[in-house]
Amino acid sequence: MTSQIINISFPEELVKKIDAVAKANYVTRSEFIRQSVVNRLQLKDNDVWDALAAGADKLRLKAKQSGYTSDDDFIRAVKEVRKTKSKA
Repeated sequence: MTSQIINISFPEELVKKIDAVAKANYVTRSEFIRQSVVNRLQLKDNDVWDALAAGADKLRLKAKQSGYTSDDDFIRAVKEVRKTKSKA
């Protein structure tokens, strides 16, 4: 497949968020945007709920693997991380 270069404008704050997520996932800004667009184009409106459910299932499994035995354990951990990050 050939590529085509396009110019697109985003608000500065959105670019910062895109860059942060791309960096955290070890991909370039272009690759992150490309993956996001492809993912969105592949989703049909009804599939959004399926995707959210699948994401929740993955999160539940990851939490269980990390030793969280209840929703309260997980919520408590999230609050602790947020508290730590807000102090930084």
